[in-house]
Amino acid sequence: MKFICKCEDLKREVSFANAFTSKRNALSITSNILLENSNNTLTIKSTDTKSGFKSYLEVDTVVPGSTTVMSEKFMDILKNIDSSIDLEISVENDRLTMKGLSNSIFEVNIRTVDPSIFPALEEMSDEDMFTLGQKNFFDMIDKTAFAVGKDETRFFLTGVYMEKSDDEKLVLVSTDGKRLAMVKRKFEQDIPSFIPAIIPVQFLSSIMTIGSGDGVLSLGFKGNFVFANIEGRIIYATLITGNYPNYEKVIPSSFKNSCKIRTNDLISAMNLNSVLIESKSRRIFFDINQDGIMLSVEDSDGNSRNIVKCDYEGEEIKLIFNFNYLFDSIKKIDTEFLSLNINTTSSAIGIKSEPESDYIFIIMPIQV
Repeated sequence: MKFICKCEDLKREVSFANAFTSKRNALSITSNILLENSNNTLTIKSTDTKSGFKSYLEVDTVVPGSTTVMSEKFMDILKNIDSSIDLEISVENDRLTMKGLSNSIFEVNIRTVDPSIFPALEEMSDEDMFTLGQKNFFDMIDKTAFAVGKDETRFFLTGVYMEKSDDEKLVLVSTDGKRLAMVKRKFEQDIPSFIPAIIPVQFLSSIMTIGSGDGVLSLGFKGNFVFANIEGRIIYATLITGNYPNYEKVIPSSFKNSCKIRTNDLISAMNLNSVLIESKSRRIFFDINQDGIMLSVEDSDGNSRNIVKCDYEGEEIKLIFNFNYLFDSIKKIDTEFLSLNINTTSSAIGIKSEPESDYIFIIMPIQV
């Protein structure tokens, strides 16, 4: 096998492929990537058996053929090569050789493995997938992926739940049992009916890494897999099994009081308080009344408090939050103002954009 390609292009595709290889066992064939070269096209494949990646790269084919090479080592070599040069890559006697062309003269070779033992990837036809605007879908991922659970004993919470609503909107939901994020959005494109699914968060993160954010991507479900086609690159992952909790029961149908705050003012105040927050409990206190919100924290080294102006008409209320849970949600608000929506000190609060948009964050206050 021999072909010539641009180093920059190969480096980009291998970096994407590397995320879908096995990392635990360097001796496994799934720690390798498959390179197939023919008709001036290089096909790059990788899989860890639960997920997979495939892309196509334009090259100058000299001798067609295929091989596999250890992904991490191949990537490490490419990282140290000038991206602007052309590379000549050839395989002979179980060795892959890389040579720099033009003014960059070098030669590096690494061991290869028989491509015949590389596992076949899952496949799905483009015709069976539906399209979504990248920008809107990326924003939905950004507003939900941060709130997935980390507890592997509750594996069904470690992914993002996706469904199509009765009013033809796409819904993404995440929760770890103490907080919840939900976006319900209408797309320009038609979304066909599909069985609600729990999608691995790593798959969604890969979509955002690979995509440019412009144009559309294709998404589809086949059996126990979710597929995406992003700008000619195909990725898939095994869906998470389990019964996702009824998220609609977690979101209060109404709120008794609402507190409107300038988003950046609250972020600045929380940043200041974070310096002296207690490292284990991560508690931050909110004392809300018509004069504003007094935020306060304390640890063994001292304490901090400041007041943020707000519009609030209800009775004075004192709330305690996990700092990280609250701050993670507030940072996702993309409007000048936000609202904290409250019923009681012991019930879930809702964080919304102001004016209200198509997403909401729910957090349970800490009970004393």
